[in-house]
Amino acid sequence: MKKVAAVFLSSMLAISSLTACGSNQQAGMSDGSPVAPGPASEAAPGDTSGKAGGNVVWWTWSTEATDAFAKQIQYAEANNPGLKVEIQYTANADFMAKLPVAIAGGTGPDLYQMTRPSFELYAASGQAMDLTDAIANSPKLQKYMDSLSPELRETYQFEGKQMAIPFTIESTAIAYNKDLFEAAGLPDPKEMEDTWTWDDLHELAEKLTVKNEKGETTQYGFYCGVDRLPAWEFIWSRGVEMFNEDGSVCILDQPEVAEALKPLVEMYQEGLSPSIDATTQTSGDDIFISGKIAMIPAGIWKIPSYNNITTFQWDVVELPHDPVTGKRVSSSNVLGLFVNPNTKNYEAAIALLEELVQPECQQILADTHTYIPALEEVRDGYFEGDVPDNIKAYQNALNYIHPNTLTQYIPYGQFNEEVSNALKKAYSGQATIEESMKELSDKINGIMEGNKAQFE
Repeated sequence: MKKVAAVFLSSMLAISSLTACGSNQQAGMSDGSPVAPGPASEAAPGDTSGKAGGNVVWWTWSTEATDAFAKQIQYAEANNPGLKVEIQYTANADFMAKLPVAIAGGTGPDLYQMTRPSFELYAASGQAMDLTDAIANSPKLQKYMDSLSPELRETYQFEGKQMAIPFTIESTAIAYNKDLFEAAGLPDPKEMEDTWTWDDLHELAEKLTVKNEKGETTQYGFYCGVDRLPAWEFIWSRGVEMFNEDGSVCILDQPEVAEALKPLVEMYQEGLSPSIDATTQTSGDDIFISGKIAMIPAGIWKIPSYNNITTFQWDVVELPHDPVTGKRVSSSNVLGLFVNPNTKNYEAAIALLEELVQPECQQILADTHTYIPALEEVRDGYFEGDVPDNIKAYQNALNYIHPNTLTQYIPYGQFNEEVSNALKKAYSGQATIEESMKELSDKINGIMEGNKAQFE
């Protein structure tokens, strides 16, 4: 049945438009004789502490991390004579389509990375090895896992088993054009960072939206996207979830969800944001970079492109609080490292994992400004630098992250597409936000019901 689920997974991922950092570099498939996927206990994970040799193939799409990963591999090989790591890069869409097919066929990499929203689907489909015993038998892995915050440890647990090692994290904030605030005579958002709410942001967006004599908008106060940013922040800061506790039911039809999203819909309908049609031609990021958007939700991964801005001064500020709950929440796509259940190089794969989580190896991610390491003690280097001035907003946001948890019963890309379609309907006035969320919840639950049989 797990093989059936794996084939189902690969077909669903192939037709889904998955959102994650991608690359254009292609990589071939790892060779190997087909073997049936099995649980970790069948791989006989014994005491893996100490040095281990062998060949490990690591699959990733993260070409932006090429230099950092090369340094990490050099570190791992130097500490494990005989260990040889081959890292293979492929574009994200191809990666997501090829990986489950390879694993279902008994091949694929020894080690691979995965985004958090896709985790349950991979774990439930037999695409990941149970690492619970491996961690218990490895002092290095155990020490690392014990050092992580509970939400990071638990984010890659499935049915009580630890299925992956949290590797990196991310956070979100609001980027803003300082020049537009000064021109409007408005205070710098950093002055209200500790207390501002989404209502305060709404007020500022109204004051920062400018129209010409023809009624055409020449400057927008805020960017209302139809993807996860900032919709997930609005929902989670209201204190509600998108699925029930076991992920079996979508609960986006809760009244609290529609109430939380209303300010976002209102800002769009009031013309404070570029239209969906406009951002089909030119992305929200490009419009912000051109100087025509005053505020935009920005994940930490946006900073390298914003650092190229030369025509105006900009900075970032922590996310607003929810006006009802007083909470603020930053969505976080925690990257995890997985071991292929078919690996023939189990001990070498665990040895590589043991080195990748060492403070010296994790610090490489921070010092190269590639990723925020999951290991808190070595993160500071990531946040050192002159641009933006208030980059600590992202570091502070790590105190209130919500890992991007979804469910095994619908692929991330398909879920995102349905949410985007629902928001578009609400933004355009084709339906109220309440009607859109009810229709969305019903549709997702229908999709999930059709998929559940694959996991029984």
